[in-house]
Amino acid sequence: MRIFILLAVLLLSSGAQAEPEYASEESRQVIEAMVEAHGGLKRWQDVPSIRYYNVMHDNYAGKESFAWWIAHEVIDQKTRQVWQHWPMDDADIGYDGTDVWSVNWKRGNPPTNQVYMFYYFINLPWITQDDGVQLGEVGRFEWPGTGKSLYEIKMTFAEAPGVGRSGKDYFVLYIDPDSHRLVGYQYAVGYRPLLDAMGQPQDREVFGPLWRLITRYEEVDGLVFPSAFRTMPGPDERIVGNHVILDFDVSQPFEYDKSEVPEDAKLFEGPMTTP
Repeated sequence: MRIFILLAVLLLSSGAQAEPEYASEESRQVIEAMVEAHGGLKRWQDVPSIRYYNVMHDNYAGKESFAWWIAHEVIDQKTRQVWQHWPMDDADIGYDGTDVWSVNWKRGNPPTNQVYMFYYFINLPWITQDDGVQLGEVGRFEWPGTGKSLYEIKMTFAEAPGVGRSGKDYFVLYIDPDSHRLVGYQYAVGYRPLLDAMGQPQDREVFGPLWRLITRYEEVDGLVFPSAFRTMPGPDERIVGNHVILDFDVSQPFEYDKSEVPEDAKLFEGPMTTP
């Protein structure tokens, strides 16, 4: 699988155009309109790195758990190397293109899962254009409270798309037919180390879907990012997670020395992806 990841990096670095698979021309038109509404693919691909503060409140954290998950995340757009600092945990996570490592990581989620977890959520409109993405037929769905019949398209993957992901992961995208912005989505995860950490039975292939409604956007150098959203077990049910994304920056080069494995780091031992 590392060969697959390396190949993806080489394709990105060489400027080769990734190409998703569309179920129909209508699906292509809706998705490409969404990408343009969020600033366009080329503008997104050309930024040197994407960095932000990811803040999540777990509404159902137990009394012994710290309910806030706060990370400063930085991702290189060419290689998708990562470094993260978790200030409330005094912890760090990184991906140097070969290994995922952590320092002082005590959360239950595998660090591999955390490397790209919110990168996908924040960049989902553009990730639809990654190689190996499969986009289904266009349907309609009226999300309770929105007052609109939204476009609905299921997004799957030909195989595990990257670190901490699985080939069984999927999203269902909900797109405003007027603004063409991404309004919300369902998502399900099948990465086995995460399911094991959650105590899921071996015969359960995915966890979810959970539903997520975007409640705010932020424009940064012409790119429109989701900047606040909430997670629910259904489209109009109780909120299980609240999220805000702060201090977006797409202007700085990636600091490759920060993604290198520190001397005191623990390397993740296990599959980087699962089928």
